[in-house]
Amino acid sequence: MSRLVLAVVAGFAVASAAAAADEEKTVRLVHVATGKVLAIADESSDLGSRAVVVKENPKSDAQQWTIAKDAGFLKLTNLNSGKVLDVYENMKEEGAPIIQWEDKPCDNDNQRWAWEGEGKERRLRSKLSNLVLDVDDEGKVVQKKADPKSKSQLWRVVEAPKK
Repeated sequence: MSRLVLAVVAGFAVASAAAAADEEKTVRLVHVATGKVLAIADESSDLGSRAVVVKENPKSDAQQWTIAKDAGFLKLTNLNSGKVLDVYENMKEEGAPIIQWEDKPCDNDNQRWAWEGEGKERRLRSKLSNLVLDVDDEGKVVQKKADPKSKSQLWRVVEAPKK
């Protein structure tokens, strides 16, 4: 019986490791309306740098993200900077800038996100404001009220190419 328990525990450990590896894949978030990708402006690693959409560059780490689950929500970490996607100054208003910031261990609702919708193209909703990621006329990422007819609020996750 102890062999059976050991086998079950070992199987669970392997499955858990595989699931963790899947959750830690490096991805690109493609903006459906433009075909551009979510990135940090000027490939900056500075606190407060703006999230933008740019033409894809397969060599750019600033265009790549890891998505990790955190208490039922998602944390998006930029591969280049190691900083997370953040709603500027905990703003709940439409048009608030989306930036990168240090991952906060608590009071981090402005850094947690959830997918909204079905299928491969979905909205990314802020836990803090319940607003979704959108792109303004200058290519800067902001938060807006969800609009089911707006393609500018749709994102598609694509596995990043291996380097």
